[in-house]
Amino acid sequence: MGKETYLIEEYWHDEVTAYCTAFGILGEREEPKEGFDQSTDFNHLESSLPPDTIQVATFLNKEYSTKKIYFYVCLFTEKNSKTHQEKYSYSLFSIRWEDSISLWELIPWYSCSVKSEQPQPSLHKEAANWMIKTMTTDGCLIATVEDFKKGKLEILI
Repeated sequence: MGKETYLIEEYWHDEVTAYCTAFGILGEREEPKEGFDQSTDFNHLESSLPPDTIQVATFLNKEYSTKKIYFYVCLFTEKNSKTHQEKYSYSLFSIRWEDSISLWELIPWYSCSVKSEQPQPSLHKEAANWMIKTMTTDGCLIATVEDFKKGKLEILI
């Protein structure tokens, strides 16, 4: 039996679509409860994450907030309408404090797809590392490379 091979690449759509699919707003997962994405209670948000979610990093940039941003990754699948094969994709999102509204919020940051014959638990970590590396070297819609350089990123996986 040979070693599983896979290819990580940009998700075919944007990070918001990936996040919405991962959380059941779009697609086949169970729809989240109303207000699932904001709370004054960090633990309430963390306990409502999809079951396959793992925490992957923290980030602090004191220029923007005195509280850490907590990054998570979760797997979601989609069926290709032509081939009927499942496509494995990942959403990188955070729980971060929003001073202007005094709430913790779930925020989508990045997404990727993995071409693989079978899902593997280790691909959560590989996908997370790929997304974090890409995001911190190329920037993303929410933050520039300079934002990441001015802060402290701690990889937990």
